[in-house]
Amino acid sequence: MAITKDAIIKASLDILNRDGISNLSMRSLAKELNIKAASLYWHIKDKQDLYDLIAENINQEISLPETLGDAKEALILFSLQIRRVLLKTRNAVEILAESFPSTPSRIEGIKFILAALTKYGVSNKNCISAANIINNYILSFVADEIRAKHISSEATEHFSLILGGQYEMNLNFEEQFLYGLRVILAGLLVD
Repeated sequence: MAITKDAIIKASLDILNRDGISNLSMRSLAKELNIKAASLYWHIKDKQDLYDLIAENINQEISLPETLGDAKEALILFSLQIRRVLLKTRNAVEILAESFPSTPSRIEGIKFILAALTKYGVSNKNCISAANIINNYILSFVADEIRAKHISSEATEHFSLILGGQYEMNLNFEEQFLYGLRVILAGLLVD
């Protein structure tokens, strides 16, 4: 069997979705591919290189908005796309957090967000910080969303009782996500 980068990525995603990131190793990947672990090193340098490959593959699913016409709307659409893609693959947040954004589609995404932020009115001195704020918000929100979906309804009710009846518990994650994103976008124009 010829081992290709595509086969390595597919097998890695299969392991992630089935067994989780804690079970993704060079050994488990080699077993999934039915080869010896040493053979993998002909194709990828190390686990970091593997994470970069997976992150690039995940990132390639993110569609950039076609236009920057309304920069705020473009930032919202782009952020929603990232969230949607991250929710499709188990441990995608961890993979992106553990990999350096130096691959083509990730760089394209960074350039897009910087252009959108500039058009939105964020100063050049603050654009990279603003992009990091948005990125960190998306990653942490999705991680929290995934955790929250595994919490029982009894635990949610118990939490509501502790907080008191005056606070509404909104379990519509997309609404929550958009609210937080709008708050961040409004705050980014502060210089």
